[in-house]
Amino acid sequence: MRPLSPRMIRLQERLAVAASAAFRDMPEPELRVLKGHVKSLQAMLGGAGAGSGVSNDRIQAEVLKFRETGKLHNVRSARLVCWGTRLGDRTQPPLIEDGDRFKPLLAEVDGFRIMPRPYRRCWRGLLDGYVNYDPGNAQGNGDHNWRLLREYLNDNLPVLERAGQTPDWLDTIDEHSNLLTDDPCTRYGAELLTGEGDPLEVLRRELSAGDSSWIGKRIFEAQIDAAVRFDDGKVRDVLPRVITLIGEHDVLADRGLARVLDRYADCSSIEVEPALCETSVGRWGNPWLERNDTQWTRVRPDTRKMVSSWHKLRLIEDFFNLLSADGINDQRRINFWKRHVDQITDMHFALGDAAYRDPRPGFKTLRQMMKGRLLSLTSGGVSSNNAFIMRIGGHVFVEFGEEGNAMFAFDAAKLPFDLSKHQVAGNKSALKHPSNVARIIHKDGVGERWERKADRLISRLSAAPARTSSAASYSARPSSTSAPSSPPARSAPTFRRPVSDAELFAFFAKHGIKSADSRDKGGSLWAYAPRFGPATSELTQRNFAWAERRGAWYLRS
Repeated sequence: MRPLSPRMIRLQERLAVAASAAFRDMPEPELRVLKGHVKSLQAMLGGAGAGSGVSNDRIQAEVLKFRETGKLHNVRSARLVCWGTRLGDRTQPPLIEDGDRFKPLLAEVDGFRIMPRPYRRCWRGLLDGYVNYDPGNAQGNGDHNWRLLREYLNDNLPVLERAGQTPDWLDTIDEHSNLLTDDPCTRYGAELLTGEGDPLEVLRRELSAGDSSWIGKRIFEAQIDAAVRFDDGKVRDVLPRVITLIGEHDVLADRGLARVLDRYADCSSIEVEPALCETSVGRWGNPWLERNDTQWTRVRPDTRKMVSSWHKLRLIEDFFNLLSADGINDQRRINFWKRHVDQITDMHFALGDAAYRDPRPGFKTLRQMMKGRLLSLTSGGVSSNNAFIMRIGGHVFVEFGEEGNAMFAFDAAKLPFDLSKHQVAGNKSALKHPSNVARIIHKDGVGERWERKADRLISRLSAAPARTSSAASYSARPSSTSAPSSPPARSAPTFRRPVSDAELFAFFAKHGIKSADSRDKGGSLWAYAPRFGPATSELTQRNFAWAERRGAWYLRS
């Protein structure tokens, strides 16, 4: 072996000094925490018998003896059978589902009450069965016996021996004795949502009450219960936590999401909640498409309409932000169409080759959101152009992303293009066809902004009676992933009658209501009246909504 060079010797010495210093500065381990982690791992890896310290096979053997004899012959047998109440095999169901043997088992366990420590171990085994047997999936007498077990555990918790140092699990169940009542988890809902406590970790560690336990499910439900009981302000405060919670519990998510959506729809001011919209659309699909009716029947019709408006707003914003190139004019178009969002009963998006194939995450997400209403745009000039096609009443309006393109309006009953195809042309053969009933350029005239002209056009066309659509009507294209949609008229939300500006301002004057109109700048019409006052009912009937942050009413569209 070659001798080490002076450089290597110095390196060795430095490494030895560094290692010594690292071990010297290392903090002492928190043994209680480590002990808890060990228990959790044992519970996860060892099955039902992990807490007993015995294999499942040995427990099963004792359970079989008890089934045959109806007797617990000694302390060891009693302890193992108590730990085996939820174990079953191919030939026999779990003992907790046995209508003949379970009640006698509790009577046999009672015979060991004269031996405090052994009885406490038996009680702990029964607790494991209670915590980890799911009454929601009960077979036979499972639900009845589970309730019988809950009553037995609750009655006998006070008599367990607590002399000397009590085990950690006993301290835990003493602190959380509500688990043994018919209202086991309500206490956790509000404190978990507001961050005032986290009982889940200790329940997992000491009682093996993981997410698969009925306790995990009930705690989820308790948090949803707490959220929907909060006032409007607090509902908004906890909403991010609720959305995260729903995402973490896929099996329970749909019912919880439906309750939260319906509660949010009852808020006095329904502001857009992007995460709530994305979560619900991600789970149930586009809310205005009839093929998603089954999913959306989980919520009230007005809630579905709320999310439908949110989804349209999101698509409008993303279209003009991601898919157009008009600079400041994009924001004006966003604000314009946002004011008309509740009049839009359907949308299609025709993407040029650039956007249709763009691999960036933002474009992938947008294409997913447009699923079922996505087409390929052809013959529209440059490949970066895109088209936004929407139906309002009996007419179809077409906007383009690229600068210099006008907005076109068509009679929905005589469309020169067919949206049931996979693609549509963006030139005069289709989306710019000369048969259009109106064409508006996005340029301001003398003393008038283009938004005013477009408002008048939409108002005039909306007032005209809609005609029956022909074969080339405004309809969804069939795709390999979904069935074709029916005409949108059936699933279209209902709207309040249009109110003229003259009627609105006469109403304001009658009630002495001050107003501010910034619609020509892409804003809203605001009415400064009390939230609860003599004009409240009439404001609501005229499609005004209350905005808490501004303390005023705004006209939805």
